[in-house]
Amino acid sequence: MSPEEPDDLIRPPNDNAYEAKEVRTGPPLDYVAEKLGRSLETLHSLIREIQRRVPGDLLVDNRASVRDEYLLPTARYGFHCALVAYLALKNMLALANDSDLDDKLLAYSGDEFKEWLGRIGQAGSVTG
Repeated sequence: MSPEEPDDLIRPPNDNAYEAKEVRTGPPLDYVAEKLGRSLETLHSLIREIQRRVPGDLLVDNRASVRDEYLLPTARYGFHCALVAYLALKNMLALANDSDLDDKLLAYSGDEFKEWLGRIGQAGSVTG
């Protein structure tokens, strides 16, 4: 490659990944999306319960709050990763660009979050 051809190093975000036909022998992607959606529902519920039930003044080694320094950040990270994966799987990854998306969704009740997941499920597609 010569220095005159720098575009050879830049490819479209999905390149041909969603344009080529595939033959799958594993589980259908709709099944994977369903399981990932259920995982998100569970993490959403877990985070809301930690916020509601675990006291913020419960300390570890008299320094760090169990809830705020350990439980919530870990659960929120799992939620964020699963959310990005779900949106990518449903070809709705642009929604993940909203820097407040996690906070907005965690403010939803369980039913509201389930409804949001349903709307993503209907609007998105695992086949592009």
